Amino acid sequence: MVSIRKFWCTSYSTGKDRYVRENVQLDTVIICDESYYKRLINTYSITTLTALYNFLKILSKKTYNLLLLLYSISVKQILYERDDCMSRLLYSRYPVLNKLFWFFQHYFKDATIPTMENLFLVVVSILVLDTFHSVRYAWMHVISKLSGKSLNSFYHTLEQAPFKHREWGAVTAEYARHTVPDSLKDSAVFLSIDDTMVEKYGKKFEARSKLFDHAAHNGSNYLNGHCFVSVMLHVPVSSPSGIIYLSVPLGYRLWTKQESKLELAAQMVRSVMPVLSSCKQVILLCDSWYPKKPVTGLVAEFENLEMICSVRIDTVLYDLPGAPTGKRGRPRIHGERIAPGSIPLEKPEELDYYTGCREVMTNLWKGKHVHAYVTASDPDDRNSYRLFLSTVPADGIHINAREHADRKIRQYNECGMLPMGVFSIRWNIETGYYETKTFWSFNNYMVRSAEGIERLTNLICISYAACKLLPYYSRDFEGYKGLSTQEVRYQLGERIRRSIIIRSLEQMTETLKNNIPIKKAFQKLIYRCG
Repeated sequence: MVSIRKFWCTSYSTGKDRYVRENVQLDTVIICDESYYKRLINTYSITTLTALYNFLKILSKKTYNLLLLLYSISVKQILYERDDCMSRLLYSRYPVLNKLFWFFQHYFKDATIPTMENLFLVVVSILVLDTFHSVRYAWMHVISKLSGKSLNSFYHTLEQAPFKHREWGAVTAEYARHTVPDSLKDSAVFLSIDDTMVEKYGKKFEARSKLFDHAAHNGSNYLNGHCFVSVMLHVPVSSPSGIIYLSVPLGYRLWTKQESKLELAAQMVRSVMPVLSSCKQVILLCDSWYPKKPVTGLVAEFENLEMICSVRIDTVLYDLPGAPTGKRGRPRIHGERIAPGSIPLEKPEELDYYTGCREVMTNLWKGKHVHAYVTASDPDDRNSYRLFLSTVPADGIHINAREHADRKIRQYNECGMLPMGVFSIRWNIETGYYETKTFWSFNNYMVRSAEGIERLTNLICISYAACKLLPYYSRDFEGYKGLSTQEVRYQLGERIRRSIIIRSLEQMTETLKNNIPIKKAFQKLIYRCG
């Protein structure tokens, strides 16, 4: 096909130490087939083509023909082609999918159009199906009703397609950060890190290993399966009952023994901290497994990052160094070693157990003063003691505890132990594990490769996060505020299923004579249901 096209390009030329902007009209005859453009657009992502276009802009005039060819598929045209392609597939037919796609498209910005379509269809099937048994099950019951794509294309997307699923956590964090109202912009946000296990009986799953399960869910302390490290973000939002923290999972990393779980957790925190750099204070919450050098060292890397954690009761604590004695020699780095049992305990009226606090030093943060908090149900029983460490004092946590909806946070604030109250927010990550495993089929995956397993679990993660964020992101879903993720998922699934059924009935009327009134009625019904 021969097409003559005129383009207005902007070039820059130098003259007397300043840049002069010129508009140059270029006429070029481009000889190629339309299918070439489609292949080119489908092969490369927006990021790649934009970078190549910006590079070609600085080349000589001999590259104008290639420049014009690339300009014809520049960002605006790629977006147009992408929207047109997806509209032929879904948009014009199902308005609710149109709204969902504009939310999920930021996750798939580095993927090609076919890959993006496949990922979005998998997300839709996760939302529609009550139980996501497998990719094949989703293809048979949902995807095949929306698209003519083959089943193998989805396996290829999950295992081999070039896209960066480990950057999805930053996208979720950006969405969550914008849900914070202006009145709470200076409030602290929290990051929780933990790990969970999924038992797998098949021996052909990659990275499957024998794991220690301290909870003994299957009656034994050991199981064969996978271990996932995850990070959850907690941001403050307003509610009728007061300030609450919206807990959103940011992603999962499969432990393959190539890196420790501590290193995986540290990498995940580093990947989202640039998004949270504008937050006044970020506090990291974790249990006694994670306060070790790879994780505790993050506090020194980021200025706005603090840490509150539970630690082993035998963690070494030191008293603060005394005043200089004036004698020769290096002054003491820390004082004498102290035991958690030596910290005096009191029983506040608001709590059911004894608490105590003392400023100490520890080898976890060398040279840094931290606050040790001790709790005990019985002061005479050393087995009931629990020890917590906080790098931020109680009065240094930027949170309006008096207006908080959580009664526990208000009680701890009244007795001067606010770090213990905000540490209870970490339990939301355990609730998230329960919900994703029970209601979101997190442990039902049947993909064998480690890359495919991690990608599929992260698709479930962003689907779960979407049900948390959509009521704050779009007015179309604002009525879902206050509902659980399962209820939001059910409502979205019902809307998608109704649209599919009505569209199927509309397609049946295509064979009827004088079907224009019936088609118009179905179209109105689709938009009303969507």
